[in-house]
Amino acid sequence: MLQKAISDSSSNAEIFTGLPAENDVLDEVRALAGGLRRQNGAAPENLDFTIPIGWEERIGHLDGEPIKRLIIFLRSTGCEWVEKTGGCTMCGFYCATSRGREVSAKEYVAQFEYVMDAVDLGDYPVVSVYNDGNIFNEREMPVAAIEKICSYIDGYKNIKKVVVESRIDYSPDEHVAKMKKSLNGRQLEVAFGFESADPLVMNLCINKGFSANNFDHFHSRMRSMGVLTKPLLLVKPPFLTDAEAVRDVLSTVSYCVSRGIDHVDLEVTTVEKNTVVHELWKNNLYRPPWLWSLIDLLQQCHERFGDRAHVYVSPWTYSVESLDWARNCGSCDAEFVKAIERYNLNFDTSEFAGLDCSCRDDEWKEAAVREDPRSIPERIREQLAYVRQARLSTM
Repeated sequence: MLQKAISDSSSNAEIFTGLPAENDVLDEVRALAGGLRRQNGAAPENLDFTIPIGWEERIGHLDGEPIKRLIIFLRSTGCEWVEKTGGCTMCGFYCATSRGREVSAKEYVAQFEYVMDAVDLGDYPVVSVYNDGNIFNEREMPVAAIEKICSYIDGYKNIKKVVVESRIDYSPDEHVAKMKKSLNGRQLEVAFGFESADPLVMNLCINKGFSANNFDHFHSRMRSMGVLTKPLLLVKPPFLTDAEAVRDVLSTVSYCVSRGIDHVDLEVTTVEKNTVVHELWKNNLYRPPWLWSLIDLLQQCHERFGDRAHVYVSPWTYSVESLDWARNCGSCDAEFVKAIERYNLNFDTSEFAGLDCSCRDDEWKEAAVREDPRSIPERIREQLAYVRQARLSTM
């Protein structure tokens, strides 16, 4: 079960491979993912790489209190993991990048300056800077750009914490240390897609390319440098039922709690173009999670872990368009989303009291207990075969 470690010389991390049958399935996943990325083609010629994708205000937390935070989406070169393997099965962020064309340090800095001109960063105690990839990978974002952006941030005394995102195997200590130093005493938090503590889910369902052992190593390194880490956990990866997905997240939160991490983010799978999830969705092989399932998950986390786990639900709006997202029957969806937004302020599950709809008994209760009797490799192999046949029939 994906337990053999192979050294990755570029990161001093480990990449985990599995048994021969599991590796064959992983090859199929990567072949489909890579083919879908190639469908993207080159980035549109009229993209201006001195203008960011955009920005958004969200709820954040600092010293246990809810605060405003600013999310900045920089238009980037794109995730190297996509170039190497086709990328994660649910992630369509590559569509918003230059798709391999190198974005210069000057262009990245110009994008940040554009945000500074449009927004008063001093209004936000927490600022998140995302590049739809790995901010500490020199091939994706020059260190000079990071240092210049940090020098701008240093001009805003109200900013107390900066959050960035990177794969754990694309985060060399020296680059993290440079950013930490450039922030001049502010907290640095590195969010990373941990997704699942189950190696089969992490690698075969998502194509993440590492294991929980990598997380332990990364978490220890960051902690020794005074850097905070925030695991991002995926709610309902492809090839799992709602019931299996809830169980998987509960197990992964438990793993994080055992490592002394008391804040995690739930990333709820959306359907984005040119991804494996998109192909499954088009063929009625994938449905985003029920909002009922998400509420059930949050309530179970509270009952099981109490204050040992603060579980934040990330809004499912990203730098790319989503074609489908977490939902119920349609008539009750807005009420549920508002309840989740209120919950995110103080992690108070009493916000869900009184939520009700006929879809709970009519449809969701069946989905909440449905299990797939096939093993994960078996179900992936069969579903990908169906997708391949469907794609051939449309050519």
